[in-house]
Amino acid sequence: MCTWLTRPVLTSFDPDPRSRYTFWTFVVGGTLVWLSVYGVNQAQVQRYVACRTERQAKLALLINQLGLVLIVSSAAFCGILMFVFYSSCDPLLTGRISAPDQYMPLFVLDIFKDLPGVPGLFLACAYSGTLSTASTSINAMAAVTVEDLIKPRKPNLATRKLMLISKGLSLIYGSVCLTVAALSSLLGGGVLQGSFTVMGVISGPLLGAFVLGMFLPACNTLGVLSGLVMGLALSLWVAMGATLYPPSAQIMGVLPSSTYGCGTLSANASDLLELTLTTNASSRTSSSRVAPGRPALADSFYAISYLYYGALGTLTTMLGGALVSYLSGPTKRSALGPGLLWWDLARQTASVAPKEEITALDDTLVKGPEEILPGTKKPPGSLPNDEDHPLFLGQEMEGTPGPGHVGGHDHGETNL
Repeated sequence: MCTWLTRPVLTSFDPDPRSRYTFWTFVVGGTLVWLSVYGVNQAQVQRYVACRTERQAKLALLINQLGLVLIVSSAAFCGILMFVFYSSCDPLLTGRISAPDQYMPLFVLDIFKDLPGVPGLFLACAYSGTLSTASTSINAMAAVTVEDLIKPRKPNLATRKLMLISKGLSLIYGSVCLTVAALSSLLGGGVLQGSFTVMGVISGPLLGAFVLGMFLPACNTLGVLSGLVMGLALSLWVAMGATLYPPSAQIMGVLPSSTYGCGTLSANASDLLELTLTTNASSRTSSSRVAPGRPALADSFYAISYLYYGALGTLTTMLGGALVSYLSGPTKRSALGPGLLWWDLARQTASVAPKEEITALDDTLVKGPEEILPGTKKPPGSLPNDEDHPLFLGQEMEGTPGPGHVGGHDHGETNL
């Protein structure tokens, strides 16, 4: 029993991918999931593009990370408090709640029952936070549909019609989100596991496609699309298998709970409840082991931690895309445009200040800074500061002017 009363923490280095929470699941699986969310997710990218400069985008991302660390730490601390608070009287076993997602609202009601209005304030905050996240995602999907699917095929549509189409798409996507949210209540595992599962299944293959495009010059369109399909199919297969055939409590590392500390239950009722729960738990365990319809992959492949779904989709997309690209004819390096590969972007960032401007910089340091009035043209020898550079520059490689370079001036419009 003492071995059961240990929750996996970051000090657990168990390499078994079926272990739900270990050092490796957080470092490997969690890193790839959050990298896909903050690196290639449209809802995040459109926020970066909305910033005036790259420095402002980095600052906004840093502030966001500070808030994210605070929220995640608070959630983990609340989980520890709830486990201690309900360790001897589990409300899920007594019937006070019907799903693990109801632990937190019940916890707020129990500790703030003498403070009217606080539970309502908690629900209002949770509801408003959910709406802000969902509205951004819905707006991002509508914007991508209009910009990438409708406008290229209907370039002559009026702005008013495009606005109406965008609003209609937002309504459709919002209705779909509400439907999926209603259906998600029928699935086990909780909201947190469900959200990470969806992010891993969808964003994992997308991250693999971007990694292919940035780091493998030989990849082609067929290879990337094939890798996306393979990564999405494999990660979705594992997620559906885990939903239909959930792993056992021993594999997931679920902590035991009891009702011996519930003061409202009589001794006979408590004994009867404990006996019933023990019988049901043992019957579920035995049935899961001998069930004829349970596949052999249920306790192996389907039982991997949901934090690895994103890593599985990313690796499958990269390997499958690279293989198909080389088999179907790799793209020649000379056929690639400037600024598409990662090292091209790094080289461009390093060459923002050309060598011929270094001498002018030294002269400026010797002579002292000159005051430049607003609206006047800067001298040719002055270096541009960070505010002078938009977030995305016109690409210039090997002396070839990019689409944002006309007449010696860089323009902010680029092709992303």
